[in-house]
Amino acid sequence: MYSAQELENIPVHTLIPQREPIMMISRVTAYTGKQIQTELDLIEENIFLGKVGFSESGMLENIAQSAAAIVGLEARNVGKEVPLGFIGGITKVKVYDFAPASCTIHTQVEILQEVFNITLIKGKIFHLENLLLECEMKIVINP
Repeated sequence: MYSAQELENIPVHTLIPQREPIMMISRVTAYTGKQIQTELDLIEENIFLGKVGFSESGMLENIAQSAAAIVGLEARNVGKEVPLGFIGGITKVKVYDFAPASCTIHTQVEILQEVFNITLIKGKIFHLENLLLECEMKIVINP
C-alpha cells in the first residue's frame, strides 16, 4: 500500500491512460487495494463544466478514471504499463446536485466484484459533505 505522502508524489497521468483535456482526476488521496479516493479541482476551462455546474457525464468520467487509477496503481506495483479500460455499463445512477466551478470534488470508488477482466465498482462523488452522484459501473480491462 501507499502512504498519503507517497500518493501525493505519484503523477496522476502515470496511473490512467487519459490525457488533457479529458483528465478528470487531480490527485489520489487514499488507496487500499479495493478502494480509492481521488480529488478533482474544477477549473473554469473544464470541458464538462456547464451552466448548472460539473455535468453528469463529467462526474461519470471522473468515477471511471478513479477506478482506472486503482488498476494503474496495481500495474505500478508490478512494474507493468497501465492497461486500457472501457466502461462496459452504468447502473443505479442517482444525481443529487452539481458542483460549481472553482471547487474541489472528492470521489470514492470501491471494487464490488472482479470476474476475469470485468470489474464491478461503486462510485460516489462529494462536494464538501454533499453527495452529488452515486452509481455502479462495469469496467472492462483490455487484457
